[in-house]
Amino acid sequence: MDDSNNIPLIKLSGTGFDLKKGIKKIICTLEFYFVTLFLYFEILFHFVRFGLTVDYISYKILFSVFYGLLFGILTGLFPRLFSIIITFILTIVITVYFAIQIIYSGVFDTYLSVSGSIKMTTQAFDFTDVIFKEIKDEWWVLLLLVLPVVLLSVLLRRYINFDRHRALLYIILASSVVLSFIIILVKMDMDNKEIYSAYEVYSNYTSVDMSVERLGVTESLWLDTKLGIKEKLGHAGNEVSFVVENDFEKTTEYISDDETGSDNEEKEEIVSDEKEEPTEEQEIVVDTSPNVLDIDFDELIENAPNDNIRAMHEYIRNVTPTNKNEYTGMFEGYNLIFIVAEGFYGEVIDERRTPMLYKMAYEGFVFDNYYTPLWYGSTVGGEYADLTGLMPKSGGYLSMTKSGMNKNDMMFTLSRQLLDKGYKVTGYHNNYYTYYDRNISHTNLGYDWIGVGNGYEPEYNDYGTMLWPQSDERLIDTTFDEYASDEPFHTYYLTVSGHVMYDFGGNAMAKKHKDLVDNLNYSETTKAYIACQYELELAMETLVRRLEEKGIADKTLIVLTADHVPYDDKAVCDELAGHTLDGTFEWYENTLIIWSASMENPVYVDKYCSSLDILPTVSNLMGLDYDSRMLVGQDILSDKEGFVMFNDRSFITDRISYNANTREAKSLDGSLIDEEYLDNRITQVRNKFSMAENICDYDYYRYIDEYINNKN
Repeated sequence: MDDSNNIPLIKLSGTGFDLKKGIKKIICTLEFYFVTLFLYFEILFHFVRFGLTVDYISYKILFSVFYGLLFGILTGLFPRLFSIIITFILTIVITVYFAIQIIYSGVFDTYLSVSGSIKMTTQAFDFTDVIFKEIKDEWWVLLLLVLPVVLLSVLLRRYINFDRHRALLYIILASSVVLSFIIILVKMDMDNKEIYSAYEVYSNYTSVDMSVERLGVTESLWLDTKLGIKEKLGHAGNEVSFVVENDFEKTTEYISDDETGSDNEEKEEIVSDEKEEPTEEQEIVVDTSPNVLDIDFDELIENAPNDNIRAMHEYIRNVTPTNKNEYTGMFEGYNLIFIVAEGFYGEVIDERRTPMLYKMAYEGFVFDNYYTPLWYGSTVGGEYADLTGLMPKSGGYLSMTKSGMNKNDMMFTLSRQLLDKGYKVTGYHNNYYTYYDRNISHTNLGYDWIGVGNGYEPEYNDYGTMLWPQSDERLIDTTFDEYASDEPFHTYYLTVSGHVMYDFGGNAMAKKHKDLVDNLNYSETTKAYIACQYELELAMETLVRRLEEKGIADKTLIVLTADHVPYDDKAVCDELAGHTLDGTFEWYENTLIIWSASMENPVYVDKYCSSLDILPTVSNLMGLDYDSRMLVGQDILSDKEGFVMFNDRSFITDRISYNANTREAKSLDGSLIDEEYLDNRITQVRNKFSMAENICDYDYYRYIDEYINNKN
């Protein structure tokens, strides 16, 4: 029986039109179903991930209408049976994709990119316990996502009309699709008044995170797919463009500490009561010339092979370089050991529990305001920032992997610079050497790359199963003799002992040191984290002891930083810090170690700095020739203002912090916020991200390297 017979009919006078029957027909169409489906998923996702805010919600509604109409029309063109099957399959696929984004973002604190970070899913699936933990935490969201599939199974045949429309209706619906897209473009054009507007994200897709936030999950998938297709067809990247910066930095010098009377100058000097003041005859003249290479950019611009490279030359020519300083060449000719420690968080350092890490952190260069932003690609993104002084691209390919696949010229990395100076350059990892294609990327950096599977023998338990995670102490102890006699040497260690999960069941390193933390007043997860990070303490004790036994400790510089904070366990960081950390800035404050046994006194630095700054800082300390204009990071010890940039485009300088999500700026020095200064820094962040992306996309350093070689 037709249920409509029981519904009171409303007819428009003189037309014979049954309003309620017409509404029912519309509701039962495939187009209405798919529009409702996309709206449900996008709005649910928005409020779960971005909270009770209406920012950018209009774009998600408009794109839901656009894709809902499009999917409904295309599905309805098939015969009824096929249309039913396709609708059911599409509903499941859409549900699964949104669920994957929920789980993936929960694990990695970034969103899945099908054209690039899809390769990262192998990392997630290697650790199913992490995934199960996330599913447990997000069970109610996943249940709400599955709801449409359940409803469709029940209501599919009864309430949805799968019959084909008449030709006129298809024309009307197709026109509606076009109209909805035009409305989107018009709205984007009207809103295109600021950097990172929805229009810029749409037209110049560079960040999967910003795209999901501003345009929605569905449109981000389409933009990401287009990017993948472009790369497959051999297109290097987006057209190079930079927003014009005002001349704030060139016309308004940053007020130095001696002019303000602050105590920063005292902190940045070597601390020693016995330090003699030089007499006039003994006074040392410090070279404060710019850290640049002899490059004629006018010549490069004139001979640029294309507009993209020309735009890069023009931008970099106008970047203000950092200057050499009293620390330039302090460790020239030293051996260099660079450690990137998995999931390292500085609050784990304790004077009694981790005396060696404490010694290195507080008897070398002491950085009071150092940050390790969480970059796209987690560990491999953090590595890229640590090793190249550039942030990785925020969507699509993994920059470290792409630079290796394309055999990019990585001339400014420490490995390449020191290799050219005759150093023995070796890299070690106590996980598989092919993980994240490091056998390609790291050999391209110049490392003789060794890991499990090509020279490093892992440790096994009594049942013949490889321990997870592996021991960092064992990694250093068993490899030290392979390079220590070949001075000068540069050795890179990528550790793994601090890897999730943090428990005493599956984490071999946590279990190994459980007795050490049993009596600590922390949660089980935090105690497990401390226990597995203790392995790093033992690794550093072993490293320093072996260097001393070899008689080269005072000729070796050690640099240690994290790839990222333990991003899947913020509660651990909160507990160690003693309070709930702000998720935009505080969570990423960390510890950078730059230490040598030859240092007699610590050097205190309160400038704001980040992992991007390691490469230029160490290059300056070792007296290497590099061009500070071509790195995003900057020498921390220079007189240039501190500048910390985060993946979401938030930033901190020595004067202000700026939250790009809330568009809120806060003064850090008590002064009023200068709007011109703020606008300049927002523009600079945009341009620095663009520069970093284009250096990778277009192998920019190769043009510089070739120019220098031809000149010489």
